[in-house]
Amino acid sequence: MALYDQFAAIYQRGPYLRFSQGLAEAILPEYLEELGCKPRKMLDVACGEGSLAVAMAKMGIKVTGIDQSAQMIALAKDRAKSAKVKADFKVEDMRSLPFEGEFDLVTCFFDSLNYMLSVADLQDAFVGAYRALRPGGFYIFDMNTIYGLAVDWMRQETYIQNETEDFIEIHRQEFDYENSIASMYVTVFQKKGKMWERFGEIHQERGYPIADIQFLLTHLGFEIVGIYGSLSKRTSLQTTSSRVWFAVRKPN
Repeated sequence: MALYDQFAAIYQRGPYLRFSQGLAEAILPEYLEELGCKPRKMLDVACGEGSLAVAMAKMGIKVTGIDQSAQMIALAKDRAKSAKVKADFKVEDMRSLPFEGEFDLVTCFFDSLNYMLSVADLQDAFVGAYRALRPGGFYIFDMNTIYGLAVDWMRQETYIQNETEDFIEIHRQEFDYENSIASMYVTVFQKKGKMWERFGEIHQERGYPIADIQFLLTHLGFEIVGIYGSLSKRTSLQTTSSRVWFAVRKPN
């Protein structure tokens, strides 16, 4: 079972969608306009339940979304159908993308690249994005910084993330300083009739030095367009930034 398969239905009930909605409603369209990027075809990597992909499809962009979770892809297809927009959703691994020179824009948001726990896996994800782009295309993504994982994630080691009458979601977190890997243990109690069902997932994210990320990107041939602590305000990256945003371009 892929990560997020059990968590998919709960994902829609938590606060997670606000991130994608904020990106789709203003932040990403405004930044693309600033870049002069008017994508006809877009690939959303780790698209989850498809909120960003569907929002971009509503703008007339031909969108493909991929995710390793079949359950998330099923939710994405349902979202597109409900919104009455055309978008193509596929179960794929970001480390082995099957696309070649098809897209004007590739995105990967919500720290999905931090799930690449080795440099080799991260490089494979970057290679796939590079190959998927047409010359002149843009690759935009975010990652949690080492500071974000080691400090911000650890401010509360155990807490209730979400609670309603029929379910409770609890997070417990720890950080491996030697390997820069944060582990989040998610436990969900969901009411089914008169009984409560319990299930859990372990989410691990690795933080990478910014210089290492830059090296991998430029070594592949990407041109760095911008590195930000906040994409919405285009603020510069600080040592205390919890998240880093990259915009890079495949040369013509």
